[in-house]
Amino acid sequence: MKTITTSALALFIPITASALGIQVMIDGQAVVFSDVSQSAWFSTYVRSAAEAGIVSGYKNKEGKLTGLFGPSNNITIAEALKIAVEGAGYDNELYGAQISSGVDHWASSYVSVAKAEGFAVIDERTRLDTPATRAQVSAIFTSAFDVDTETPVGNRYDDVTFGTNHAFSIEALSRDGVVSGDTDTSGKATGTFRPTERINRAEVAKIVSEARAKYGTPGNGKSPSDTEAFQAEDNVVAYTKSGFSPQVLRIKKGESVTFSNMTTGGLWVASDPHPAHTNLSSFNALKAVMQGGTYTYTFTQIGSWSYHNHADASMKGTIIVE
Repeated sequence: MKTITTSALALFIPITASALGIQVMIDGQAVVFSDVSQSAWFSTYVRSAAEAGIVSGYKNKEGKLTGLFGPSNNITIAEALKIAVEGAGYDNELYGAQISSGVDHWASSYVSVAKAEGFAVIDERTRLDTPATRAQVSAIFTSAFDVDTETPVGNRYDDVTFGTNHAFSIEALSRDGVVSGDTDTSGKATGTFRPTERINRAEVAKIVSEARAKYGTPGNGKSPSDTEAFQAEDNVVAYTKSGFSPQVLRIKKGESVTFSNMTTGGLWVASDPHPAHTNLSSFNALKAVMQGGTYTYTFTQIGSWSYHNHADASMKGTIIVE
């Protein structure tokens, strides 16, 4: 990711002469993205993502390609999810046929992938058409590409701390060179990431291109059956590299939930807020369990109880007791 300078902003102005845009092959059809200048910093990433079948640009009401990519436009959570799923090689149609997404949306099959694989960010509360933040996109990509996010938060960015949402995802992608934070006009790192700000389509094209180059396509060949058996267990929340799965679980008053640690790091389940744990003070493991360990809690109070991993407070979930 990079800061867009004044000179770079000029590149986002639609180019009237198609010859100045980049030409890509999409489903055997030659398409010119007239708003992607050949000299733009993101042109190679857009071309790479388009020719890999990950992005195609905007379509009109008839479903025909318009030749516009919209590089400076904010990307939505749904669009970011689609790009991450496609980039990582998942068969979204297979997942969509077997796993109910629970949403009526064009991105339903991609939500099915996220639901089955326990992606961060995507749950019943997610508003798919809202602009995605830079932190949310980082978390979606580390989930889709099965990235090791257990490395402790470093000191790369002044605005990313232990308590920042999805801090470990940001740090992991930075560690691996997939994102690099902001730079000034001379290309020097500024030490900021702006995790809560929106991200544009050009930046996400870069991320997916770099992610494929670094991690390959870990979703290729996977199917819902690889994770369905575990998810079928009653009232079990798995803690994976991507966070809690499912992120939201509905149960009846008096039922118990078992939290299972499937990572090599520690899992200390505790009620929000961090670090006081006062919303439901008894909902607190009081210690971390390691890989293969579990923590079980019986919910006797009706309500919506948000929680986190005390060992990594950016990993959150919610138990809804009815």
